[in-house]
Amino acid sequence: MLKYIGVFFVFFSLNLTSYTVYASTFQNVVLTKTVTNITQRSEASTLIDAKPGDVIEYNIYVVNSTNSAISNINISAAIPLFMVSTAIIDCSNSYLPSSLRCQILTPDGLNDSGYQGGIIWQLFGELEAGVTTRVSYQVMIK
Repeated sequence: MLKYIGVFFVFFSLNLTSYTVYASTFQNVVLTKTVTNITQRSEASTLIDAKPGDVIEYNIYVVNSTNSAISNINISAAIPLFMVSTAIIDCSNSYLPSSLRCQILTPDGLNDSGYQGGIIWQLFGELEAGVTTRVSYQVMIK
């Protein structure tokens, strides 16, 4: 977290692993979220150090560890008030198998560079057994 004290910023490590995934079944579906500080060239982790102006990349992974395909997958995340998106959030910077199509939704319908708020990736089609998919987005710390 960033905390402003007088004319100084105090930097805390960010543990940014909040996300939600809805699917037709949850049994044996593995969810992970990693964050990478692009500016500081950090490795992907669930805990990073960051400061104002740093660009952060989030990756949310859904692994279908079941014995059958899953469908109706919605991945939900949010850009907090101390961050803004660096570009329009879309499906082109995500890894989706050919069996899935993607649509981005936001509560207010906005999705521009500088966006803050909720994001939903609606995945249409099926994620086959044993397959992993990933959605990504980048933000900048204000």
